[in-house]
Amino acid sequence: MVGMTERLRALPKAHTHLHLDGGYPLAAVQRLARAQGGSFERPARFRDAGEFFTAYGTMPALVRDLDDLAALCLALVHAEAQEGVLYLEPSIEPQLYSPRLGDLDTVTRTIVDALQRGAAETGIEVGANLTVNTGLEAGLAEDLARLAARFVGAGITAFGTAGPDDPTGPQRFERAARLARDAGLQVVIHAGQTGGPVDGPASVRAALDVLGATRISHGVHAIHDPELLARLAAEGIVCDVCPASNLALGVAASLEAHPAPAMLAAGVPITLNADDPLWFGADITAQYEIARRVWGIDDAGLARIAGNGVRLPSLSAPVRARFEAALEEWIGSEADGSGPDAAVPDDSLPNDAAPDASAGRLAR
Repeated sequence: MVGMTERLRALPKAHTHLHLDGGYPLAAVQRLARAQGGSFERPARFRDAGEFFTAYGTMPALVRDLDDLAALCLALVHAEAQEGVLYLEPSIEPQLYSPRLGDLDTVTRTIVDALQRGAAETGIEVGANLTVNTGLEAGLAEDLARLAARFVGAGITAFGTAGPDDPTGPQRFERAARLARDAGLQVVIHAGQTGGPVDGPASVRAALDVLGATRISHGVHAIHDPELLARLAAEGIVCDVCPASNLALGVAASLEAHPAPAMLAAGVPITLNADDPLWFGADITAQYEIARRVWGIDDAGLARIAGNGVRLPSLSAPVRARFEAALEEWIGSEADGSGPDAAVPDDSLPNDAAPDASAGRLAR
């Protein structure tokens, strides 16, 4: 029999909430740093979200040229394939590298070409979510939506937002989201991660009603609003949930108190994702380990969570069929303790200590 981690690594997965610049494999980043005569080490923990954002910004600065960027993207796809990922859709921000490495078109082309090369080499399917930070101006967001539209069918599958929930609301991104929808892209909005029991659900509703979100990144504060939970379930809105990240940045006080089980109980389709594993040290498989060990979800339940990835419209028909067949095969294969294992103590997970209260307001 295989061990639990190996079995969960073999579980077919979609990984759709992964920030490119926070998701590169640690070993690849360390090689890049050494080539420049330096080093790269992630902190054991972050005191608050401000410290996290400061650290996050150092990663793009290590990338000296387009070849470095392509190599990191390629390494990412190979690493994800090793974790059982059949569909990968990282959030990309070419604006973090442009104009230093070239214009936006050139940088975007470099990223998507490298991702597609990785797809060809590993046999998995790869899309990309061209993402704007909530601090951007509306005009730049619209320019980026037009850029995403130019790459429809050539590697870009979604347009979305990232960053803290904006207390002024998402209205200034309404035109950008409409441009993306009109081009046939998914609209994937960060919402319901911060803001608490009032503003958190409100941000999810605004993502749906103002921006026409087809998928929600995080969405965990929806648990404070039963009507919103019912709506997410009825409309089949997938929420891409990130347990280890939520713990590290104080969105959840503990893994035991994480909202994901309540979302599942309400019928909300969720996927499990790593968010920024370069910084948090917990990959996609680790998220499923949390679901097994801490939440006590058995094989059938884990397969249902993974199977929510099949709902994504960006999957090609052959990959969707392959995904479904692989899930059935995984369920039918020999399990090593398909029931819940002993709970994992919080200190067994990277960056586990909840940061200061400010992190709950400013998490990525």
